[in-house]
Amino acid sequence: MAAPGLVHRGVSYDDPEVLGAALVPELTRAARSGDAVTVALDPRTAAVVRDGLGEEALAGTEFLDHARPARSDAFQLAARRATAAAAAARVGTRSFIVTQYQPQLGLPDAYWLRLEAALDEALRGLPVTLLCAYRAVLRAAVTNGDGPVPEVPPALLATHPELAVVPELERPSPNPAHRDPVDVVRGLPSATVPPAPPGARRWAFAAEDLGALRHELTVAVAATGLEAEAGEDLVYAASEVATNAVEHGGGHGLLWAWVADGEAVCLVADAGRIHEAFPGVVPPPLDQDRGRGLWLARALCDDVDVAVDDAGTRVRLARRLVRSEPATRQIT
Repeated sequence: MAAPGLVHRGVSYDDPEVLGAALVPELTRAARSGDAVTVALDPRTAAVVRDGLGEEALAGTEFLDHARPARSDAFQLAARRATAAAAAARVGTRSFIVTQYQPQLGLPDAYWLRLEAALDEALRGLPVTLLCAYRAVLRAAVTNGDGPVPEVPPALLATHPELAVVPELERPSPNPAHRDPVDVVRGLPSATVPPAPPGARRWAFAAEDLGALRHELTVAVAATGLEAEAGEDLVYAASEVATNAVEHGGGHGLLWAWVADGEAVCLVADAGRIHEAFPGVVPPPLDQDRGRGLWLARALCDDVDVAVDDAGTRVRLARRLVRSEPATRQIT
């Protein structure tokens, strides 16, 4: 496994083009070192990076969909990145990831706090350099830990162990405002999982029903139009979550399946309550047989949302009928 471990650095910038220019040498060095290089940048910054990278570095850099966070829960996105980084680490490859705070998506501060805290937790110990760029001015009062500043996004200060200011990306400073990831998410709203729509297929199940449930769900999912492999993934993920419901949710649960908005969706509900701060986000050890169900579901589905309240736990699983990107399973 490559060394050192996680570098999670918050980056402050004022001009997207200056940010792009500052990233070019960092990305070039990472690509030449054989790192798995991934960037998620707004179009203006990405254009500068593409123009500045040489042919070899450009070929070795994966540009992700900049709008992806708007379609996924924060924890699902963190789980994707952690799964990819863990897979790279198993073959001795370091990951170099650059992300960019995107206020234009209209997502609340809680989304970014959940995302960054989950990344901080899930990538811990893995050979990853994660640069998170925020368009904000870091004054001395901020970096000295003298208290919050309204114009600085809360996630920049709360979730990054070190901070750097463009163009001096290689000269980070320790961040005294950094908080433990579990402390960051405590009290934040969880993902929202609405009820199944009228007309959704519904099953009530207990331990003795799991085999029949999987068979009937296989038939139902096959009728949605999903490709065979995607359908198998969704059925397997839903079956794993249903098994968790039996084992940890009082011995029984409910499952719904339907198609809407270009997705095949399953919803599993039970009376138990998940107490993990980051359910299914951290890749489990390879030799761990139990406790992998929700992580596997995140790896096999496009979107997974987990909501926990007084009524219990609801897990929504979805696969898109038409794919625009590789399946998550390819990076596990």
